[in-house]
Amino acid sequence: MNRAKLWILFLLSIVVLGISIVYSLSDPKRQHLFYSLYGLNQPTPKNIEGPANPGNLLLITADRLTLTDLLNDDRLYQSVTKLGAMGLMSTGVEGSLSPASTFASMGAGTPLNASGSDKNGFNAESQIDSFTAAQIFRQRTGQITNADSVLQLDIARIKELNKEDKHTVIPGNLGGLLEQNNIEVRVIGNSDTADQPSRPSVALGMNTQGIVPKGDVGDDLIIKDVNFPGGLRTNYHNLEMHMNKYLGKPGLTIVELGDLDRLERLGIYTATDVLQNNRVDSIEKMTSFIINTVNKLDLNKDLLLLVSPTPEGNYLPDSNYLTPVIAIGKGVTAGILTSPTTKRPGIITNNDIAPFVLNYFGIDSPASMIGRGLQVIPADNAQLLLSSLYSKLELTNQARSPVLRNYVLIQLLLVLLSLAAIFLPQSYFLMTILKPLLLAVMSVPLALLLVALLPQSSILITVLEIISTTIVIISLLHLWLDKYSNGLDPFIIISLLTSLCIIIDLLLGAPMQKNSLLGYDPIGGARFYGLGNEYMGVLIGATIIGTTALISRIKKYNTLLLFPIGFYYMFTFYVIAVPQLGTNVGGSITAAFSFLVTILLLAGTKFNYKTLIKITAAVGILLIALIAYDLHRPLENQSHIGRAASQIINGGAKEIINIITRKLSMNFKLIKYTIWSRIFLASLASLAILFYRPTGVMQSLKSKYPVMYKGFIGVVTASFVALVFNDSGIVAAATTMIFGAPPLLYLVIRTLHTNC
Repeated sequence: MNRAKLWILFLLSIVVLGISIVYSLSDPKRQHLFYSLYGLNQPTPKNIEGPANPGNLLLITADRLTLTDLLNDDRLYQSVTKLGAMGLMSTGVEGSLSPASTFASMGAGTPLNASGSDKNGFNAESQIDSFTAAQIFRQRTGQITNADSVLQLDIARIKELNKEDKHTVIPGNLGGLLEQNNIEVRVIGNSDTADQPSRPSVALGMNTQGIVPKGDVGDDLIIKDVNFPGGLRTNYHNLEMHMNKYLGKPGLTIVELGDLDRLERLGIYTATDVLQNNRVDSIEKMTSFIINTVNKLDLNKDLLLLVSPTPEGNYLPDSNYLTPVIAIGKGVTAGILTSPTTKRPGIITNNDIAPFVLNYFGIDSPASMIGRGLQVIPADNAQLLLSSLYSKLELTNQARSPVLRNYVLIQLLLVLLSLAAIFLPQSYFLMTILKPLLLAVMSVPLALLLVALLPQSSILITVLEIISTTIVIISLLHLWLDKYSNGLDPFIIISLLTSLCIIIDLLLGAPMQKNSLLGYDPIGGARFYGLGNEYMGVLIGATIIGTTALISRIKKYNTLLLFPIGFYYMFTFYVIAVPQLGTNVGGSITAAFSFLVTILLLAGTKFNYKTLIKITAAVGILLIALIAYDLHRPLENQSHIGRAASQIINGGAKEIINIITRKLSMNFKLIKYTIWSRIFLASLASLAILFYRPTGVMQSLKSKYPVMYKGFIGVVTASFVALVFNDSGIVAAATTMIFGAPPLLYLVIRTLHTNC
């Protein structure tokens, strides 16, 4: 392609980027997010500390409540929300995402499976066929209970369901710890319908034996309403009477408001307009109840927490990937919620609720709870910030799968076409086209990172920005590099620029990675901060190829360059490893192993089993030092590295087995289902083929680019180590190979056809 055409393509891409930015910023919501949440000067989060003499912590659950419901309710905002803090909650469970499991997971402080248990929460004196619930409970558990208690008849089954879980799971952990510290727990309310009881809040408040000491989840808390779908709704008068008995008395009071969940479950039988009208009416009743309750609390010692444990739903008026949370009362200032679990302004997890409740009562949370207490970031515009944040997260979540799927498919196609071009005679034209496309594939991770800085308003705008940014990168390469020296300058620029941008992003708190399609997703909840496995693979692969290409480019200074290259490897490892930055254990192991292998190869070291043992020992020492450092930091500042180490220290060999099992099960699952496994296997297959055919091509490449050849060995090493030592290892292995197969195919094409 001549320079004139390249300039036209470059300028067109710039115009597309400019139009997309202007169009996206025309929406005030996105404009506010662009200027506010992407800012680097966030106020320091403040811990929500409980009072010296704790009062009543009122935990109100309103399942299927959405952020839009709260934002549209000005009465609730004026009376409650603007006095406290708001946030979005990421929900993680084992098994299906149902109220039974979401409530029980909150009570355990860790994801668990309690499917079907919501049907089996009863008052002790409730009659079930010819027995009372207390009698059935005794038959199943051998426990004798008080008449005032509320029972989870499924407790034995819940424990059995989670016996072999990959985490240490203690159903009823929150209730059990409160009981041990003489803090009373009560549960009130239900989500019953005419054909089925539903009391998921029992699993939230129960102790480890399945018992809630006080409360009422019976039929007198619902009322018949011939106009409401299903004919039953919450009896707010009776609910308030029961709750009033506990106001002013220290303890945890859980109140279940079930009308929105009833509407969700009956949505399949209900006309859309009828369903939505009843949602509006139900939210109005809920708002009145909450406002009246807040007015009765002593906010100098009491605290109210409103949560919606279960996300999504088939009949909600909008998406509900992350559910709303409101906190008001002692220790809470106006602002947005966060936690050390996420380190993300406005986002907490359901695992943080139990530690928060314990902290309010002055109880330390155990290592078996993977969450942390809640914090507040002061802000005067929490509603607008959360609305903007949610819009961005929703768009990123919806765009991620189609964009990455097509990116991987394009990689697969280019690998196949490159192999065809290499083996087919008279393929000069095809090779000419493939060279810039292979460079484009290597540029996409950088484009995906940079595009995260731009405002987006739709998936189409996002895709146009990604394509335009990639074209700009490739156009600049061709415009600035008319004649490539040894064909390596594009690799040096793309790889080192990608590596440097990721490192700078991490040093700034990862603002780009948090919003990149190749970054991590708070909606999925696998990671919230630091270096994700996708960009971990990109960083290590780009660093190795960029540095080895640089050494190859400056042939006269090989020996001198080893020292700054070694320093850059050490700094990159530091950024990946330390808890304040990358906090990626698997990435730390991958980086240490692959960087050591690469630098030793560059230094001319001969490899044997003794060398491998020494490398493994060095990596082990580095990992132990990293864990020891994190363990000695304050608990609220520890990353998941320190938390995992604490669990191993407390749980011993069982926890080690759990961690290994979790990593293996995740990898097997991803290898089977994710499209990333296809490109990883295709990349390996292409490397294997080129070792044998065309005859002598790899030997020629090794002779012409000896240092780059060692870099490819380092990338392949990193890919396999990443596969073994990461939860989503196949993804990290595949993204590492973005800087393995494409540049190798590029050089083979150039070697076979030096004039193309």
